[in-house]
Order: sequence, then structure tokens, then C-alpha cells
Amino acid sequence: MSFSTLDRPQVRSLFVGWTIPCLLLFVACGDSSSSSPGPPLVEGERLGTPGAHEHGIARLGLAVDGTRLTIDLELPAESVFGFEYAPRSEQERATVAEALDRLQTDGARLLAFPEGTTCTLDSAEVEGPDVEDDHAGEDQHSHEHEHSHEDEGNVEDESTVEDEGTVHEDVHLLASLTCSREPIGPASLRFADLLLDVEQVDLTVFTALGEAAGRVAPDASFRF
Repeated sequence: MSFSTLDRPQVRSLFVGWTIPCLLLFVACGDSSSSSPGPPLVEGERLGTPGAHEHGIARLGLAVDGTRLTIDLELPAESVFGFEYAPRSEQERATVAEALDRLQTDGARLLAFPEGTTCTLDSAEVEGPDVEDDHAGEDQHSHEHEHSHEDEGNVEDESTVEDEGTVHEDVHLLASLTCSREPIGPASLRFADLLLDVEQVDLTVFTALGEAAGRVAPDASFRF
């Protein structure tokens, strides 16, 4: 059968019969892609070794559960307040206390949330060097000093002594936020607003639709 053998009403009926299902399919697909969010997306390099202490590297886990967002951050103390040993002076103790308090209060500033989403801090806990013990830093320093002299002159053991005497303090932040809506969509990191010395972030994102992870820049974009 050719169109030349059909009259106009027949052609119109045939055209409508073809186009309506196609249009409905197109609209349905369009609605599905726009209304149903995809899994989280993090475009970056492979994550570092779990638990490894790497200068300049922060480990950040973000978990979405409805309108609740959990932030789990761990990083070297050096990236928070400039040194990794327990504070030894009143000035160092004040520096540590101020930095930890700022991280606990302003941890939500590490993220730029999806457009139209606002999140408020419900609770936050920070673990770091103890600033109350006035002698902790002095005792540690004394121990390191004594330890370094035990093997003085032994060239083969110098690197081992240095490694054993080095203190690697970490800081851990665990925060819970409530958002105005489920924080699903494009977002980005904003570490420069709070932690200037962080060079890269091992980012892991968990949502109901899956998990994504990668080593990214401190201002990287990603998707919940």
C-alpha cells in the first residue's frame, strides 16, 4: 500500500497512530530521566590505602539517608592546625583548640549543597590531640630525644629511629545535618573555605541508589 492510494483522512489516521505512541514514549522517557535521580557520581583517581596517613590528604565520607546527611572526615592534624605532635606550649594549645572548635562548628562549610537545598548542623564531634594535658607534648618530646640518642652513631638504624619517633596525629570529624529536602543532585567540595592545607580528598558518597568514590581536588564537583 502506498500513500498515493490513501485519502487524506486515512493518511491522517495512520500518522496519528504512529506519532502518538512515539510521543508518549518520548515524554515518558524524558520524565523518567528528569524525575528519577541516578546513582552518585565521583570522577577522580583511585582512593589511597585505607587507614594510611598521608600528608595533605583528607578522607571524606558522605552518607544520605532521606533528608539526613552524615559527614565523616579524617585528615592529618597538620592540615588542620599546622603540626602533628601534641601541643607543647600555651600558644600551641590555643591554636589547636581554636582550629578544632572551628571545624566542629563550621564543618558544613566543606560542601556546596545541591541547588535549592539548605542543610543545618544537628550535631558534631571532633577528635584530635588532647589540649588539656600540659605535659603530654613535653613527655613525648623527651621520649623522642632519648630514643634518638640510644642508637646514636648507628647509621643503619637512623631511618628506623626517625620513623619510630615521629608522631602522626589525626583529626576526626563526625557530623549529622538535616536538610530542607533530600540532598540529591550536583554538589561540590569547598575545602578552601576551612582547610587550606588539604591538597586532595578521598571522597566516598553513599545514597539509596549506590556508592561512588575517588581521589579528587579539594574544590571538585560531584553528584549525590
